[in-house]
Amino acid sequence: MRGLWEGASRWMVAAVAGVAAAVAAGTVPDVIKGWLGDQRLLLTVLCVAAAVMFAGINLWQQRSKGVGIVIALPRANWRAPWSAQWIGAATDHARRNHDSCFVVRRDVEGVGPGADADERAAAREARRDTLDLAYELVTARLTELSEADPSTPVSLYVNAALPDAFELGTRFKFNVQRELRGVSATRGERAGGTETAIAPVLPQRSESGRSDFFTAVRISGRMKEPLSLAEAARAARLARVVEEPEFEGDEEGRAVALVVHLSDNPMMVAQALRAAGDGCADTDGRWERCRAALVVDGGPANLPEAAVDFEPAVRHVYAAWQAWVAARPQYAALSPRLFIAAPASVAFALGWLLGHAMKAVPHPYETDSHEAGPRGAELSGTGTDGSEPREGGTDETGESCTSS
Repeated sequence: MRGLWEGASRWMVAAVAGVAAAVAAGTVPDVIKGWLGDQRLLLTVLCVAAAVMFAGINLWQQRSKGVGIVIALPRANWRAPWSAQWIGAATDHARRNHDSCFVVRRDVEGVGPGADADERAAAREARRDTLDLAYELVTARLTELSEADPSTPVSLYVNAALPDAFELGTRFKFNVQRELRGVSATRGERAGGTETAIAPVLPQRSESGRSDFFTAVRISGRMKEPLSLAEAARAARLARVVEEPEFEGDEEGRAVALVVHLSDNPMMVAQALRAAGDGCADTDGRWERCRAALVVDGGPANLPEAAVDFEPAVRHVYAAWQAWVAARPQYAALSPRLFIAAPASVAFALGWLLGHAMKAVPHPYETDSHEAGPRGAELSGTGTDGSEPREGGTDETGESCTSS
């Protein structure tokens, strides 16, 4: 009801402004009649044009800038820094670029390397509960927006350890809303015609001195579309696909590895392949060795800070994985595992694309199966990425704020 009233009020203001403009323009003939003569048609056109212009300006000024949702999931009992500056910066950016913002902050419980199997299992359960709660809080806000005004732009600011960002993206894969579109959303093709793309945006922290956040990825079905020739060429310059890396896999291994290196972390690929071959635990605590691996390697550089590069990079990873799996049906029954070093927005997007079938492996990699216990155990690593800071926060469930 509130959404209907707000929408109606915007149109009422625009209509009143248009009428006022028309009335004001009605005095124009008396003022300029001597200049133009008795040209009623021209003067009528001027009045109508003035009314339309004023109405359009009022509607543009009252357009919805949407809501920014800040999701901060710092790892408790883990290495610094988890600076609270990220939360403040993200909230400030959301306030400046949206009509309102909503903040979700929860500590994700972790354990140290000396923890026993019971402590690790308890930490994994607490972590799942925290991710579930964060997702439910955000979903409640999205549902409210969808019911009030389905065209409301939405931006999700995500700061979390990479496995947590990946699994959060997995949960959003099954999030059903009538319509949600992102800030600066493009036009998209859908069944029945062309309409505005309904794509929540993922802003990413910038390392540039000129800005603090930039639009990185839009979450929509377009992420699964094949790359055009130009996009494929651009993505290939950002990251090369290594289908047969130098990898000593276990012939009896029950998993396959996808290694994604899209941030400046030079040792990551070698460490991930070593852990995949030796065997390691995923976020569920399951310990497995990998039989084969695919590597998408961005080399010694971070992705350029623009959606025109982030989105093709994510789609490049997805397309490479789909092609690799299709060409190797003998691995279809094996468990896929993700080793990742990338910005949090990329991890979230890959979770949305692949998380229904794939599990992330946290860094530092837990390779000791005896310490892991019967099903393996997760070491509470953060998945260092060389680009996304380990930010701090409090143990609050949610906080809302509205920009002035």
